[in-house]
Amino acid sequence: MEIRITSRHTKASQSLQDAITADLNKLEKYSEKIGSCHVIIDSENLDQTVEITMHAFDHEIVATGKAENIGKAFDLALEKIQRQLIKLNEKIKDHKHP
Repeated sequence: MEIRITSRHTKASQSLQDAITADLNKLEKYSEKIGSCHVIIDSENLDQTVEITMHAFDHEIVATGKAENIGKAFDLALEKIQRQLIKLNEKIKDHKHP
């Protein structure tokens, strides 16, 4: 899986980038057909926003998390994208012609 990390209005440390990459690589257990993933970290005033855009099964999955710090915002977005991946995976498996 190709992972790109973009920071706006802040600089993402290397340890944060490594943690994000490790957590996103764990999502491959839900599907091996994940092509690419783009993480956008945005820091404006007091709000930290993390947006994850993932291409899997020829679909684009987007999740956004907003919190006081980057770690919490990333965890929220990761939970959302995980639920969407599970739901999409079940839809694809259950859609069979009788």
